[in-house]
Amino acid sequence: MSVDTYVDVGNSRFVDAYTLEFESGEQIQGRRFIICVGGSARRLDFPGAEYALTHSDVWMLKDLPESVVIVGGGATGCQLASVMQAFGADVTLLDVAPRILLSEDAAVADLIETQFEEHGINVVTGIDGLDSIEKAKATLKLNYRHNDDLQTLNTESVILSVGWPGNIDALNLSAAGVETNHNYIQVNDFMQTTADHIFAAGDITGKMMLVQSASSQARVAAENAVRGITEDMQHTVVPHGGFTDPEYGGVGLTEEQAQKEGIDYVVATVPYRDLDRAVIDGRTVGFCKLIVNRGTRRVIGAHVVGEQAVELVSMVATGMAGNLTVEELAEVEFSHPTFSAIIGLSARQIVRQLNLVPVSTMWRALAEVRATEWERTD
Repeated sequence: MSVDTYVDVGNSRFVDAYTLEFESGEQIQGRRFIICVGGSARRLDFPGAEYALTHSDVWMLKDLPESVVIVGGGATGCQLASVMQAFGADVTLLDVAPRILLSEDAAVADLIETQFEEHGINVVTGIDGLDSIEKAKATLKLNYRHNDDLQTLNTESVILSVGWPGNIDALNLSAAGVETNHNYIQVNDFMQTTADHIFAAGDITGKMMLVQSASSQARVAAENAVRGITEDMQHTVVPHGGFTDPEYGGVGLTEEQAQKEGIDYVVATVPYRDLDRAVIDGRTVGFCKLIVNRGTRRVIGAHVVGEQAVELVSMVATGMAGNLTVEELAEVEFSHPTFSAIIGLSARQIVRQLNLVPVSTMWRALAEVRATEWERTD
């Protein structure tokens, strides 16, 4: 089978359900198509918006701004805030949401915000929206509304981190019978669009917009396009995180989601200060939080803030994918001294809470059984 590769063709568009046209006017035809055109940073429409950068523009900066206002307290906005502050910029982080990292467990968001403020980042949440940006010589004046009052910030740069819509505008998808929803291509679990012979994967679908998920979606789309509809994409266990300072990670349900779904669960939160490696390395800020279904004894959520947080939740995700019970996770002999040992500490704390191991009357009389490595009473 021959393979033809076309590069530097510019934006391509569907002429009909089986024909693509390049900007040059050249057309190609196919029996199956996989759309993987990604997304791009959203811009907002308000007076002076042309003075704002997006997080994609940061790569083109030649100098570090002395001061920067970042609009958007999601994963990307928080990472930008952390990076800019680490390099010495005066950072303000704005968000319309009631707190930053709205999709993360509340305990994660609270500790990240506390650490941001200790590092000198000014966090302002619950704003009503942006009003305008005015050019003032070498600086910008950002006007925004908060509690119905007009507020002003003088800053060298404004960076928008307010979304990542799919790159659908140039594709002429209607000509191919492909339906969209809110700037994303609609797909089913087989990564199949509303046109049976056209598949899509990655950010263009708006589903689980992570690098690792895009790779998995592309594999499923390719196999289904070539071999027939056999593979589905469920995204059941997907660890994720943000590389802030400190970093954070999560997998599965947050405690708020578990409550909303009416799950009978038990939770354990072990602070990093109870971990030998964290004390040795001087990285005692953070915690590991496990959420376990009381009935099945399976981990349904894990949320970590601190050194190597993303690696830790990835390890828990492996246990979740393997359907380990919390007592099986507690029996894993994690290497010592490592940050991963906190997973075992958290699991053992839940095992005690569930009364899955015998504990003496003396210990049961204590208000709380600490799980520090150097005070363990196994």
